[in-house]
Amino acid sequence: MKKLEGIIAPMATALTQDEKVDVNTTRTLVDFLIDGGIDGLFPLGTSGEFALFDKEERKTVVETVVDQTNGRVPVLAGVSDPSLENVLAFAKDAEDVGADAIVATPPYYYATGQDGLFNHFETIARKNGLPLIVYNIPEWTHLFVPPTVIQRLAEKHLIVGMKYTEYNLLNLLRFLKVAGKQISIFTGSDAMTFTNLEFGGSGAVIGVANVAPKLASRVFDEFKRGDLEASRKAQLKLLPIIEAISVGRFPAGLKEAMRMIGKSVGNVKTPLQSLTGEERKIVAGYLRESELIKA
Repeated sequence: MKKLEGIIAPMATALTQDEKVDVNTTRTLVDFLIDGGIDGLFPLGTSGEFALFDKEERKTVVETVVDQTNGRVPVLAGVSDPSLENVLAFAKDAEDVGADAIVATPPYYYATGQDGLFNHFETIARKNGLPLIVYNIPEWTHLFVPPTVIQRLAEKHLIVGMKYTEYNLLNLLRFLKVAGKQISIFTGSDAMTFTNLEFGGSGAVIGVANVAPKLASRVFDEFKRGDLEASRKAQLKLLPIIEAISVGRFPAGLKEAMRMIGKSVGNVKTPLQSLTGEERKIVAGYLRESELIKA
């Protein structure tokens, strides 16, 4: 596949009141995001509560997104799990339903060293038929995939990209230095989209795109057009929306913000908890500041 770039939406997973995958709302969300200028879709990431779904639910999500997308943008299916066997099974399902690539975290819960991390991703890459993107999110997995491992994977053409979710500019620069010319380096930290582009990164995979896809896309589109000031302004305008989706325990704030702008995807899945009344007021305040809802 050609080198990925742009703003990719890590989709919130739409749920019914009884916590089943809401297929119809998923289809509506796909169209909302693509119509908003998003360059790719990433179902079953952190924003999508991936770890709380079983194999069949995951397949339903990816299949629905692929079908509704109908080739308009790439679909990057999340396949993360501590078990390598499960990752490979999820990857096979993603391939079967027509996803364009897969995205995998390191094997969270149990710790492993650099060789273990390399072997994990090498096995995934060699045993599945789709391009692989590493999902490097140490705050959640408690495992950091260091630049040396990413460099080895990139040099052996085992991966096509990495999503790096951490507010650490030094590490971002290290990744860009060792692998930025070989693979797509995306930031997963919403407020670092412009910064990543400025230093040669490929774009961003950011939860805020679920709420404001047009504005999020503008950061990339204006940058590509060479209007750095317009890109910078779009990044700054995202700030209150980024604050809004960060309220409470993620992704409760994200789903509440989507509800408030009229794009409800249901509540978070048990055992996650929705926002309190006071937290909802905070989200509403940020959205009024962003002018996504009326004052």
